[in-house]
Order: sequence, then structure tokens, then C-alpha cells
Amino acid sequence: MSCISDPFLKNYPLFLYLFIAISLCSCSKKINTQEIDNALLQKNEKLRLEGKDKELITLNNENINLSKQGGYLKGEALGYINLANTYGMMGKYKTSHAYLKSAEKIITHLNDNFLYAKLYHEYGQINYVTGLVNTALSYNAKAIYYGKKLDKKGWLLGNMYEQRADFISSSYRDSALIYRHKGFRVDPSALNASLIGNYHLQQTKNLDSATLYNNKALSLLKKAEYGTVRQGIIYSFYADLLSKKKEYEKALNFYQKASDILVKTKRINKLPGLYRQIAFVYQSLNDRKMEEVYTSKAEDLDQKLKLSGNEAIDLSLSEIIEEKSESNTNLIFIFIGIFALVTGIILFLLIRNRKYKKEDQLSERSSALAFSSKGIISKEDFAELLDLAKTNDLKFIKRFEEINPGLFQNILKINSQLTKSELSLCAMIWLGFSSKDIADFTFIQHRSVQTKKGRLRKKLDIPSETDLYSFFTSL
Repeated sequence: MSCISDPFLKNYPLFLYLFIAISLCSCSKKINTQEIDNALLQKNEKLRLEGKDKELITLNNENINLSKQGGYLKGEALGYINLANTYGMMGKYKTSHAYLKSAEKIITHLNDNFLYAKLYHEYGQINYVTGLVNTALSYNAKAIYYGKKLDKKGWLLGNMYEQRADFISSSYRDSALIYRHKGFRVDPSALNASLIGNYHLQQTKNLDSATLYNNKALSLLKKAEYGTVRQGIIYSFYADLLSKKKEYEKALNFYQKASDILVKTKRINKLPGLYRQIAFVYQSLNDRKMEEVYTSKAEDLDQKLKLSGNEAIDLSLSEIIEEKSESNTNLIFIFIGIFALVTGIILFLLIRNRKYKKEDQLSERSSALAFSSKGIISKEDFAELLDLAKTNDLKFIKRFEEINPGLFQNILKINSQLTKSELSLCAMIWLGFSSKDIADFTFIQHRSVQTKKGRLRKKLDIPSETDLYSFFTSL
């Protein structure tokens, strides 16, 4: 019997085991995506409402790392969005914005309506709290667009409607109430009932309605929500109602409960307003010392949040400049490296000619409008309205009414019940925008524009064979 003299052959099993071990280590770690989803959705929401920020940050970072190891992009993106929300609630807007950018880089490569809805929802909130209201509204419109596509809409879509109501409450009160009720219909929760009650208290000044919805909110409040930020908000709104009714001692009791909860849950961005309300109650009770204490608290927190907000705005502007620069560089490389110089020039000319053609068509249309309307609208005004419409700016309808007040007056003579949204649609049609343009500007689907036009025909009794553009320009 011969012996094996080669050392490699003697140690062959050992080398085999080492090879297998190295191979296993080099492979992506197998992960349970369902467990990650549960952690990033259910567990995250529970901790969020309880204001356990440290646990939230740890939970999301752990699951982001797990997702990276397993190549689970959805988990990684969702973790970044959760962290953005957490830091935003803490008033750290710059950090929040950075996490949203990390999530966005991943989400653009995925076809996931839920992630798009969550991303735009958070972008809307951070832009609103830093004072960029029009940008916030634009993101909110995108969030609602994707939110409507979800099979399970519930709280998320409801929250989007409530968010939009917050954004427009100071300018479009009637529309804000509509969105409040939309939010409650989708998610009939204690918080959403409380928001409707507070709307009536602050906007319509209807104490009966305010009392009805605030009491409804207290009755809908679940035990699982006790000690959470939701209870804190509901109590603060109920305290506002009591203060309005001049039940100051009782109001202070609920304000104190709300304050304790919001401090515990670290909702810094909600505290300045609450402290001002408490200061007002102490002023009504002629307690100057306590009034000054809470006024000072509110001012200190406001200053802290303002500084954080300015950093986020600076970051946003810097990124816009960088993105434009990067975009231009990428185009140069694409034209030169992929298609070659000649192909790039051809493409450039085609795109430019198409753009100029469309601008010429709009210019011709604006000239025709100026002529037919006897100088009511100039090319400069048309260009201004076009820019406002493209950015879905709330000033569009107001500016249009200033430039051409006769159109709305004539339309309302036919039907005085038209909403601002319907009047805005009339204005866009009058300006010559196509259904596709309107869909793009307002972030809704093309068929939704067609549906709105159909309703408009019925309300204004316009025959189906009559062209809407011709009808409005003839008024």
C-alpha cells in the first residue's frame, strides 16, 4: 500500500473546506425581506409615535445594513426615508434632506409606487417646514398621484390629503376643508377628526362643528395611541377649543398633558405653537410671569428650527446647481462617447427645433388671444401664466383673474357653483393648453383631465360637439 507523499494532497480536505467557507462568505447574505418590511413599517411606526428616536435610528440602521448585505434595495430606501422622517421631526432638517437624497438615488431605479409616494410625501413636508410652500405643494401632488395607485391606501393617502390641507389652509380655506374630509374618509382616525375640528375652530369659527369633531376625536382615540404624538396633538387641539370657550383652567390642564407628551415624543417642531397658546392662556389669566416663560420657550425653539431650516434650504439650492452641472456634463459624455459628435448634433437640432416649434405655437396662440380679447392679455402676461401653470403655483388662478377678470365673471354667470379647481381648468383651456399639458402641470393622469372636462361640460351645459377652447375664448 503506497503512501501519499504530496503535502497538498494530504491537506486536500482542509483546502476544500476553506474554499467552501470563502465562497459562502463572498455570497450575498440571505435575508428575510418580510421581517425587514415588518420592522421598517410596523415596528418603525410604533416607535415613531412613541417618540423613541434612539431606538428608531438603531432599528433603521440595522435594517439598512441587512438590506445592503442581501441586495434588498427596497428595504434600504425605506430605511433612509424613515430616518429622514425621524430627523425631520427632531428639527434636524439638513440631515433629513440628506437621507431623502440617498433614498431617491435608489428609488429612481425601482418601479415601486409605495416608495415614490413615501418619498414625495416626506419631500413635501421638509420643504413646507423650511418655507418652500410651492415646492412642497408640487411634491405633495406627486405623492397623492402615487398614493392613489396603491392597493392599500388607508393612513398614507389620508395623511397626504391632510398634508395638502395644511399647505393651502392660509390661501384656499374651502379647498383645505375638502382635503380634510378626504383624509378622514380614507382614514377615519382620531387624529383626522381632530384636524377637522381644529379647522372649524381656526377658520370657520364654528364652535358647534369644532366641538363635534374634537369630541369625536377623543372618542376615537385608541388605548394603543395613549402616550403617542397623536394623543399629544389631539389634546392640544382640544385645549385650543377650551381656550376659545374661555375655560382657561381646563385648557391649561390639557395643554400640560399635550406638552408632556410632545416633549417625551421629541416633537420639537410642534412645541413653539403649543407654547404660544399656553402663553396666551396665562395672559388671559393675568399671569405675566408664566406668560413670559412660555413666550421665551417658543422664541428659543423657533430660532433653533429656523437655523436648521436655513441649512436645509442652502443644501437644496446647492444640490440644484450641482445637478444642473452634472446633467450638462453627462449630456456631453453621452453625445461624444455613445452617439459620436455628428449624431449628437443631429439630436440636439431635432430637440431644439421641436422646442422652438412648440414655443412658436404657444406664441401664436397667445398673440391670437391678445387680438381676440382686445389686448386683455399680452405675450408677457401669457409667459408669466405659463410659468405659474407649469410649476402648479397657487398664484396661477389669482394672477389669471387679475389679467383677465372677464372670463371668470362670464363663467360664473352660467354656473356660480364652480370650484376654484374647475375655474383653474377653464383658465388653462382658455390659454390653449392641451389635456396632456394640463395633466403634466397638475400631476394627474391624462384620463383624469378628460373626466374633469366632461364634468365641466355638464356644469356649464356645453354641447359635446362644441370645442371647449372655442367656447371659452368666445365668452
